[in-house]
Amino acid sequence: MDLVNQIKDYVEKITPKLQERFDSREKLLLLSREVIRYAGETISLSHKMKKEEATKRYEMTLQKLKELKEVVYNYPELLYGDVGTAFQEVAEASVVYSIYFDQRVPTGEELGIPDIYYILGIADAIGELRRRVLELLRKREVEKAEQTYTIMEELYEILWELEYPKALVPNLRQKIDSLRRLLEETNHDLFLAHLE
Repeated sequence: MDLVNQIKDYVEKITPKLQERFDSREKLLLLSREVIRYAGETISLSHKMKKEEATKRYEMTLQKLKELKEVVYNYPELLYGDVGTAFQEVAEASVVYSIYFDQRVPTGEELGIPDIYYILGIADAIGELRRRVLELLRKREVEKAEQTYTIMEELYEILWELEYPKALVPNLRQKIDSLRRLLEETNHDLFLAHLE
């Protein structure tokens, strides 16, 4: 039957493309996990003030991000789930690393991260800065803790201005609401530190 042969020919023709897309998807998942892991390690090492190790891990993060972007460029429809999370984690790590080691923070555009994921990464970085404030308070470095809190507040204010629907920047509103509570708790911790 002619119809069956036409469909068979078509399926045989597209099978290599589908296989290539499948292989790219698998590669993206692996790269995403690596980027997420390296970005997390960058943040952790930054909190520990291990600059040399954090720098190496951050460079590895950026290298894996480059590989990830090359695949996404060829298959933009695969930019979802862990791939988006990987972009977000790089943005978060970039902000945290920059603050800890007094480096210029690269923009989303410079990193090649879509704006939505960069913004969400900034929001997550504010949460990581609370950890820095608490560590500084533990060390009785109240002035540095206040400086970090000021950065947290200023970043929050910038994000708060972004009044866009959930469909445009998913989860941003929820993150901002959570950050408000986080800032209040951090401000309270600073207040208590002044009473000691």
